[in-house]
Amino acid sequence: MPTSDQLTSGTTVAPLLYKPEEVAVQLRISRTKVYALLRSGDIRSVKIDGCRRIPVAALAEYVAHLEGRAA
Repeated sequence: MPTSDQLTSGTTVAPLLYKPEEVAVQLRISRTKVYALLRSGDIRSVKIDGCRRIPVAALAEYVAHLEGRAA
């Protein structure tokens, strides 16, 4: 967990959670497709109040699953 000094000093901190829009950019798919994958359960997510977020591990699991299907 980053300290408050790291957060305020401009040090880059890797995100733990991504917005659906950020996942769409990373996977090079549409935001609509990301939401469809979330609805189908193909990508796990968490909800913080009304905000949907995708854990880094869930994104890695999804890509690993795709690689496994392609093999």
